[in-house]
Amino acid sequence: MQFKKTIMNILVNHQISDPAAYWGALGANPAVPEGFKVVTFMAGTDPSASACLWSAPDVDSLKALVDQTVGHASSNTYMVINDERSFGL
Repeated sequence: MQFKKTIMNILVNHQISDPAAYWGALGANPAVPEGFKVVTFMAGTDPSASACLWSAPDVDSLKALVDQTVGHASSNTYMVINDERSFGL
């Protein structure tokens, strides 16, 4: 699979329906393909919620990766970050 060279920051919110399956699929630190980077991963105090900030080539390829990894255990929403209007990245 070929990915675009453009890299964007994308926030993913996870509503976890099956915490055991979700956290089991992630393991301690899952490997990610070249061109993708988990900038930060945030686990909520409630085990049914987490969020992560990614650098990725595009939303569609990130959705495919996330769905393959945890899509069976969570509902995920995606927001492309406007880097020019954001801070702390």
